[in-house]
Amino acid sequence: MKAKRILLTALCMMLVWAGGERQIQGASKKPGKPSGVMATAVKRNVVLSWVKGKKATGTEIYLYDKEKKKYRKKAVSKASRHVIKGLKPGVNYRFKVRSYRKYKKKEYYSGFSKTVKVSMAARGESTIKNFLKTAAAPVGTTLYIWGGGWNKADTGTGNDGKRIGLNGEWNRFFLSQNSGYNYKKYRYRRGKGLDCSGFVGWTVYNIRNTVPGKGGYVRKAKDQPKLFAQKGWGTYKIKSKVTDYKAGDIMGSSSCGHVWIVIGSCKDGSVVLVHSSPKGVQISGTATPSGKKKSQALALARKYMKKYHRKWYKRYPDCSRGRSYLTQYGQMRWDISGDHIMEDPEGYHRKSAEAILKDIYEN
Repeated sequence: MKAKRILLTALCMMLVWAGGERQIQGASKKPGKPSGVMATAVKRNVVLSWVKGKKATGTEIYLYDKEKKKYRKKAVSKASRHVIKGLKPGVNYRFKVRSYRKYKKKEYYSGFSKTVKVSMAARGESTIKNFLKTAAAPVGTTLYIWGGGWNKADTGTGNDGKRIGLNGEWNRFFLSQNSGYNYKKYRYRRGKGLDCSGFVGWTVYNIRNTVPGKGGYVRKAKDQPKLFAQKGWGTYKIKSKVTDYKAGDIMGSSSCGHVWIVIGSCKDGSVVLVHSSPKGVQISGTATPSGKKKSQALALARKYMKKYHRKWYKRYPDCSRGRSYLTQYGQMRWDISGDHIMEDPEGYHRKSAEAILKDIYEN
């Protein structure tokens, strides 16, 4: 009897092991889920971009059908981006994607990505919300690289500055580092991250283009805001004339050698911003105009970095920026009339930083 029990136990263990082995083999055939999924509206088009999942043959794109109240497959792509053309102006759209893999005449699928939402401009090319959502896409995954986004000659836009969507290597490099990351050891390691003007140039490129490699907007930090105003995109004020801060404002300084994007302002006069500054692309909060460091903007920056970018915040918890951010920067403010590039249907120019952050991250 004892020998039979031992034999039965051994058989059961073999069956369990075999079943587990089959599950492991089945799971290994599935491709990885796409990451870094972005949906960016450019005129009447939406550019879907993503970092391809491991072992993926391609990616399926699904559009939410409001009438049928379900997602339907819109396209299949073997690349890392896809352009959906001819969408209706002023309409909101929702997408999600998943990887597929062809293996031995069968197809295997990953799970779906999170839903990405995008609002189409009614008259212009883009919206303030679209601009800020694009700017927020590399937050918490992209380290500061001196020269990141520039060409090798260091005279203008490089490959990453005119890339559509995120570079998967940015996140891989971030994950390879620790809390002691020192950007000075990685100067000009292009393809690993972005510097301040590389980040702003990349953001502008993605709201204006549907294909990579065309022109570009990476210039010296102090020159970017003025350059954009000279193109007729908005108005420029020198630092002594700056009196307020509205969503999407681009701030540049010759004395500080930095450029950043305004998310919004707070009642105490502090400002929430998004920028690439050592350690990298993150949301920060300035001090108040009187120099108080514990500002409302800092509290908001910490809240959203901690909640939505935990790995980053654990390594790099400093979200504070000084009073100089409010005194040493010239300002380019977008024309939101819709007659040029930008409009503001969500009313971000009238909203607080808190309301804007909630809308970007939660809607």
